[in-house]
Amino acid sequence: MKKYLLTPLAAALTLTLTACGGGSSGDDKPSQGTGSGGVTAPLQKISLQAYTYSCQTETPYATDIVFHNEAGKPVGTAKTNAEGMFSGEIPKDTKHVSVLGDEVAFDDGEYKKIRTVLDIENRTDLGKFYFNQLKSDCGCETYTLDTSELSYAQTGYSLYAGYFSPVTDTVRVCTDEDIYFSVVANDSNEAKATITALPTDTKTIKLTDADFTDQGVWVDHQVSAGTEYITTAGYFEETNAFKFYQFRQVEQLTPVFIFPTLTEHNFYRQYFDEDSYVGDVNVRMQSQARSRIKNDGTFELTELPVISPDLSADIVAFANASDLSYDFSSVDDRLTNTEIDFSFLVDDAAETRFDMNIRGYISGQVPDLSFGSVFPEPTGNATLEQLDIFLYGYAGNPTDKKSVDALLEERAQGKHITKDKFSNYVYIDLDAALD
Repeated sequence: MKKYLLTPLAAALTLTLTACGGGSSGDDKPSQGTGSGGVTAPLQKISLQAYTYSCQTETPYATDIVFHNEAGKPVGTAKTNAEGMFSGEIPKDTKHVSVLGDEVAFDDGEYKKIRTVLDIENRTDLGKFYFNQLKSDCGCETYTLDTSELSYAQTGYSLYAGYFSPVTDTVRVCTDEDIYFSVVANDSNEAKATITALPTDTKTIKLTDADFTDQGVWVDHQVSAGTEYITTAGYFEETNAFKFYQFRQVEQLTPVFIFPTLTEHNFYRQYFDEDSYVGDVNVRMQSQARSRIKNDGTFELTELPVISPDLSADIVAFANASDLSYDFSSVDDRLTNTEIDFSFLVDDAAETRFDMNIRGYISGQVPDLSFGSVFPEPTGNATLEQLDIFLYGYAGNPTDKKSVDALLEERAQGKHITKDKFSNYVYIDLDAALD
C-alpha cells in the first residue's frame, strides 16, 4: 500500500508542543541583526487579513502571527491590527507563517485554532484567514409568504428561496440581503426566477406571477463515473455567494436550470460521498468537480477525481509512519494543494481542545512547528481525535509549485470565481474520526 502521508502523529504532536527556548521575543518587529557585512538582501514583504466569521458575517480580527524558519522554530511575531490587517516586512529566514486565533463551536465552546501556510518564498499576499465563532442565535427572522396571486404555486410548480428545499408558507432570513426565488415545474419542463428585496415595513413577502420574468435555461446533464449526485448554482459577485441551487441524484437526473439573465456565472458540480471503515475508524471520503456552464446551458465536463481504496487506509496509517514528509502527487495530477487539519484534545482538568490547519503544496515537508510564548504549551497528554486531509486544484493550469503559488496569489485578490482559470475546481477530502 502506497503511503501518501508519511508524518507520524506521535512525533508531530510531541514536536508541536515543545517550547522553543527563546525563539520568539513577542515583539511586533523583531531585530534582524547586522550580518557579516556586504550587501544585505531585502526582507520579504507579505500581507494577510484575519477575520472572525459568525452568522454569515466576517469581522476584522486583531490576533497573533508567528513567523517560522525552515525547521519550524519561531523567528519573530506580529499582530494584525484593528482592521485585521498585517502588511510589511517579515523576519529574515522566515519560511512558514502561522496565524493563531480563537474559535467557538456549539459542542466544544472556545478553543485555539492555528492556521499555518508552508513554504511562502513565492508569496506576497496570503489572503484571508477565518476563525469561526458560531452563535446559536443569529437574529434570524421568519417572513410569511403571500402566494395568493402566484398561480405557479397552485398549478404544479414548486417554490424555492435560493436553496435546495422548496418553501411554502414561510421563509427564514438571517441577513438583510435579497431573496432569490425560483419556481420549478414538477415535471421539470420549465423554471422561472426573480430576486426580491426584503420589505422594510412588513414581515410578509408578496409574490405574484408578474415577478417571475426571468426564464430558466435547461442544463445538459453529463456525469463522470462514480458520481452520486450533481448540483447547479449561480454565483453573485457583489455578495460573493452562490444562489439558485438545484440538486439531483444521479439515479433521477431530471432537468436542472440556470438563470443567465440574473447571473452570468453558473456552475455544475459533481459529487462523490461515502464512508469507509479501516478497523474501527470511520473515514468519510468525498470528492467534487466543478464546471462552468455557458449561458445556453452547455458546458465542458470537468471529470470527478477518483478516490483510491488505499487512501482511507493511508490516513489511518498516518500515526505509524516514519518521517515528516508527505506526497500526494500520484493521487490525481490536477490536485496541487494540500490542507491537513488536526483536532487535539488535551487530558487536563479543562479538557482543552486545540486545532491546527496546515496548508502546503501537493508534496512537501511538515516542519516541527513551535510557537514560543504565543501558544502556551498545554499541560497533560494530547490525543488526536480528528484528522482531515483536503487535496484540491484548478484543472487546466500549470502544476509546478511556482505557478501554483502565482495562482494562489491571484485568488487572494478576490473575485477569482468570475475567472475561467478558476472554473474547473476539483478536490478530494478524507476525514477520519480517530477518537
